[in-house]
Amino acid sequence: MATSSSQSLRISTSKQAARLTPAQKKFNTLIGRINRQRKRLAEWQEIMPIYQEEVLTTFQPLRDNYACFQAQMVELLDSHWVNNRFSQLQKEKVSNIIKDICIELINDHGREDLKPIANRHSDIDFDDQQEQMKSMGGDVLRAMLEAEFGIDPGHVELDMDDPYGTAEKLGSILEEQQRKAEEQRPRRKKTARQLAREQREKEEESKISQSIRAVYRQLVGALHPDRETDPEEHQRKTDLMQKVTVAYKNRNLLQLLELQLTVEQIDQNAIDTINEDRLNHFNKILQRQSLELKQEIEEVELHRKAAGGLDPFESLTPKKLIAALRKDKKQLELEIFGIQRDLRLFKDIRTVKHWLKTYELPVELPDELFFGLFEDDLR
Repeated sequence: MATSSSQSLRISTSKQAARLTPAQKKFNTLIGRINRQRKRLAEWQEIMPIYQEEVLTTFQPLRDNYACFQAQMVELLDSHWVNNRFSQLQKEKVSNIIKDICIELINDHGREDLKPIANRHSDIDFDDQQEQMKSMGGDVLRAMLEAEFGIDPGHVELDMDDPYGTAEKLGSILEEQQRKAEEQRPRRKKTARQLAREQREKEEESKISQSIRAVYRQLVGALHPDRETDPEEHQRKTDLMQKVTVAYKNRNLLQLLELQLTVEQIDQNAIDTINEDRLNHFNKILQRQSLELKQEIEEVELHRKAAGGLDPFESLTPKKLIAALRKDKKQLELEIFGIQRDLRLFKDIRTVKHWLKTYELPVELPDELFFGLFEDDLR
């Protein structure tokens, strides 16, 4: 009985040949690899709705809850500060803590109501400070573009509020720069060997296209729904023809071969006896398909790593993503428990003062030194 399972699409040894040829082994290897890649993509497609639902229903409420407690801590510490209950050094420490928390709450949680408190603990207005930081970040990025890529920073508009959009824009600029460089590069006359290789590649590409087209035509001939009078069979063939059309458009040889198995157009013997020349063409098509799937998986996983703040160099699977989310939830629950305890304890100014003894003010580099270090790094 025929099956659509790609596990059936595998060359097996026959009575005539006890061993598989290198091309047959490669075919089986590629089929196995593509199966694993498709399974990985299917797992991502299956897990993402579950992940997003868990973020929205459990993680985000915890995050919002923690932000509320942080705001209460800001108000409590500010109240102690306003009432002059600290020494000068203690005041500096408390102001630094308040500023750090306010930046996070205002920027990430929209707590505009905390700006007056933030301004009370800073020498510069909150909004002005944020603009200065964005401007500084833009200056650093422009300096890098000029030093590393020779791009005139005056011709680049950078939106520091939209890092993803800025990254895409920079990517487009670099691609355009590379394209222009290729166009301006002097073209050498191709050697006879290069011309012969290009001709062979062109002929090979034509044969590959013919191989896919041959499978497609066989399926169309067997499945054309207009020739079917039975309504149920007509619908079945219509559905299969849609799959055939999509697979052909995407040059998805594996799916076309699977569809041939589904409609019993080929059997195991036909798979086992594919001639070497055609098999080599099939292998090249499958190799490309595997590469495309690999790139698609990498793109999905890189996006998830960036969105989840995960290590970009660490391997990620759907199971690991869910595990990381649940670990973050546990950590957030512990932090909520901790800040609730601190809010109770910090009502007593003596507890706050005792805790401040363990807190050290961060060392801030002057802007001139920062940019000097940056310029040295670029040289």
